[in-house]
Order: sequence, then structure tokens, then C-alpha cells
Amino acid sequence: MRKAVAGAALAGALLTGCGGADDPAPAGKGGRDGAGGKKTSAAPSAPSGPSVLLTVPPVYAADRGWEQSLSWMPAKYSSKPPVAVGPRSGTVAYVNTTEDGYVVQVRDASSGRIRFTGEPWEPPTPMAEAGKGSYEGDEAELPSVSTAFQDGREYVVLWAHGVLGGDALAKGKEVVRLLVYPMDASGSAVAPKRRVDVPVEVYEPNSEKGKGRDDLRVEDYGGGLQVHWNGTKAGAVAVDVESGTIDACADACAEGRGQVRTAKGWVVTSHGLDLVEMPGSWHIQDDAPPGGRPTMDEFSRDGQYVSAVGGHLLTRWQTETGGNFSTPLVAVHDAATGRLETSIVCEQPRGGSAVSSPNGRFVAAGTVAFDLQRRHGACLEAGESRKADVFVRSITDDGIAYGELAAGPGEDPGAAEVDLSAGDGTPRALPEGTRVPEWALRDTGVFLTPHPVNGLLISVLKHT
Repeated sequence: MRKAVAGAALAGALLTGCGGADDPAPAGKGGRDGAGGKKTSAAPSAPSGPSVLLTVPPVYAADRGWEQSLSWMPAKYSSKPPVAVGPRSGTVAYVNTTEDGYVVQVRDASSGRIRFTGEPWEPPTPMAEAGKGSYEGDEAELPSVSTAFQDGREYVVLWAHGVLGGDALAKGKEVVRLLVYPMDASGSAVAPKRRVDVPVEVYEPNSEKGKGRDDLRVEDYGGGLQVHWNGTKAGAVAVDVESGTIDACADACAEGRGQVRTAKGWVVTSHGLDLVEMPGSWHIQDDAPPGGRPTMDEFSRDGQYVSAVGGHLLTRWQTETGGNFSTPLVAVHDAATGRLETSIVCEQPRGGSAVSSPNGRFVAAGTVAFDLQRRHGACLEAGESRKADVFVRSITDDGIAYGELAAGPGEDPGAAEVDLSAGDGTPRALPEGTRVPEWALRDTGVFLTPHPVNGLLISVLKHT
């Protein structure tokens, strides 16, 4: 019964745009010919409490916090969900709409107070509308938002992938357009501090809601904003959000692919095996983890790149007792120096995008999580005593990791929590129907709830 009530409340919240106002989608795929049409009125500066009471982990209060609906969104989309957080400033940013275009809006996570709203913006022509055949599916490619930290200051970046220019004869230019705002901006209709166009050639849209295939990423991995893409000419660039200059990783990436740009240079992976190095500075096998089997031959799998977050690299290695095609050892390294920080051997670790706690003490990727202060790891994959993999989605500053259980197509994943700060890191199942936070901030959790028809509900809930 609780699930049915919550579902009805969610539908009502998305239809009424609670936490904000009715938000008609701008014209275009995923919005221009969809529902809506009323002019967006000003959202309240301090929204009322949640109208949808989610089932959440016990550390969060389902009835304390605020919510914002993005009812303009279609049910199927290929972009990253248009929500991001500023872990240093304690903010939540999202993309909303007006009759005049898309806008970015930033709220204080704790109070829900609006810090600023950007001026309306028309993104580049979507790839499907520009006649790119691989984009003509039923998943709309939408504008999205990311955050970045540079020179002691946090920024929010509104971005979209599409085509600039072009006509019946000329092709136009495929780009990712970035609009950069300081996170400490204030007011309404705020103009971006910087506009940057990054030329790209992306294979095809990402998988639905960013899960699975991920051919386009706009993220900060601990060294500032970066844009990565897979395509005919796969590439990576680092963007200076202050000056707008672009570092295209030309020389360093001559023999590989750029993964993370640090203050000391680019971290690059080799073609084929994805072994990690900083050309001319260090190779990941210079500081192999204990129990590893570093071999510098053309078939070596030692030091394969997994992911990066907050200035840390996660890699996988063979072990002295393992087979040639098994890489059960997972290690964490300092991204700038390659220095080993900690490692653990798991039976069958499964990768995934890396996440970290806001304070940076805890990191995880897929089914492996670490406490960098204690130099201790936890294996969360299925095994003799565990029926399902636990994929970590977020971690609090106290070391509580929240994850979803592996599930089949169309099945609701279960949820679990793990205390990484003490003990052996054994996961505990959460009650059926529990939603885990997408991000854990200092005193709030940010939950994203999609509606089966259209729309996305952002719920920001306080600690109990």
C-alpha cells in the first residue's frame, strides 16, 4: 500500500511541478512538441517540504527537506540526468525550462533556497534534428549539467551536445557547448561567465539515463572540467573554466587515450589493454600493489584503468596465484603521481563509475569500496555467502556507502548499506522498496525518482 500511495503522490508532484512551477519543455525533440505550453512562473525561493514520502535509509528523514520536479522531461532520454551537486558548496543544480529556453537553477541543499537561475538558453541543434541517423531513436538527447572545481572555486556547467550551423548543403559543426557559471552567483536570468564550444565526433547516444554505454561524459575527476567522447576520433579535452582555453591532450595522447588531466600532466591509457601511465613521468607498474604480478609485456593486464574520482585512480591487476585473464586485485593510486594508496583482492570485482564521499576519505567503483584513511577495502560482489552484487552509488562523510543490488531487466533493484569506516565492510540489506541517494552531501541526501510516463523528481532529504 505504501508503494501505491507513493506512486500516486509522485504522479501528482510531477504533474503540478511541486517545489517549483509548471515547466513547459522548450520546442524540439523531447519537448518542443510535447505537453506543456504555460509560461513558467517564478519558483518559490524556499520550497515547502516533500509531498512524496519515499522509503529511504534510516539516516534520512523522508518528511524533512525539499523537492523539485522536472516534469518537462520525457520518459526516455539518452543524456546524463540533468542534475548535479556541488559537494564543497552544498548545492544542487538542475536544468529546468521556460517558454524562452532551458535554464540552470541552483539551490542550497540544506534549505532549498534558490541561489541563482541562469538566463534562458537555446542549445545547439539536437543530433537527430540535424539528420544524424544513429540518433533517430526514441530516446531524446537533452541538455544536462555538471559541476567543476578550479583554483579554489566551484562552478556549475550547463551543457548540450549538438550541431552548430549547417544548412541543406553544409554539414554544420558537431560540438559540446558549455555555459559556465560560478557557483556563488546570485539573482535571476544570470548570464554565464564563459561559453565554450568543444568540437567532438560522438558515435551515438548514451544508453538510457546514462546506464551502460557512455559515449559522452562531461565531468570533473579531481583536476578540473573534462569532456570525453568515443567516436571515429575518440578524444578527451580539459577545459579551463576561467579562461575558456582547451587542452586537447595532443602530445601525451599520441600513443594512448587521455583519462584524467592533473596539475602534473595527463594520465593516459594504452590502446587495447588500457594500462595507465603519465608519459615521460611514471608508469602505473612502477608502484604495483602487494600481491600483484606486474609484467611489462604486450599482453600484460596489470594496471588496467577502471575509473577516476577526486584525484584518485582505480586500477585492476593480475595476482601471482590467479590466471592470465583474471584481474581480481583492485588498487587506488594518486592520479598525479601514480603512488599506490591502498588495494584489495576480491573474487570477481565488477567495475563502474567511481564515487567518493564529499570529504574524499572514502571512494568506490562498482562492487569495490575503500577507506583511504584506514587503507582498507571491501569486496561487495556476489559469492558463497552473498546472493547479489552490491554496486555503490554514494558514500557519506561518515563512511556509510549506499548501493543497489544487481537486478535483471525490468526488475526493481534491492538496496544495501555498508559501513566502510569500521569493521569488515559487510553489507546490510535495506527494507524492500528503499531508495538510495544518488549523492550524499554533508547533511542531506539527493534522491532521483523517475516517473514511468515522463518527468523526474528531485528529493533532497535531511539527516534524522
